[in-house]
Amino acid sequence: RKGEMMPPDVIIKYSNYFHDELTLDNMPRMQLINMCKYMAIPPYGSNNLLRFQLRHRIRTLKEDDQRILWEGIESLTKMELREACRERGMRSTGLSKDSYRRALQQWLDLSVNKNVPISLLIMSRTFFLQDEMVSGVTGKGEKDSSVASLAEAMSGLDKDLVNEIVLEMATPQEK
Repeated sequence: RKGEMMPPDVIIKYSNYFHDELTLDNMPRMQLINMCKYMAIPPYGSNNLLRFQLRHRIRTLKEDDQRILWEGIESLTKMELREACRERGMRSTGLSKDSYRRALQQWLDLSVNKNVPISLLIMSRTFFLQDEMVSGVTGKGEKDSSVASLAEAMSGLDKDLVNEIVLEMATPQEK
């Protein structure tokens, strides 16, 4: 509220409140359309159809994340790493195999190990890509940049959605 940057652990803690279902259910149509376009999903149809398609993609990504962890990220070829990054809305051209692996490992750390909702990670990737393109830097400070992108994604969410999350997390006395 004071405009100061929050520590990464606090950002990750608060991001866990933005469950995929709650986030998608309260997203305005324009955000749904933009998220579909970003994830290469045709943005046509009713809001419920767009939500269904996004939920399906999120479920697929969660299953894929578990599979990658089980098989080991080291077992993936450069093309598989590149495709995995593309499916998650991350940069998928012009990087080395190690850069793809680092980016995917960072995603897995946030989505599986820290339980950051995938819908929020997808939205944060747009900020992460934008910062990467403006600064032209990859590698150093990626983790800090990724967490900062998460914070930007959360701060850009619709106020009604944030109110729903606050109400869901409030204790009965606070309600």
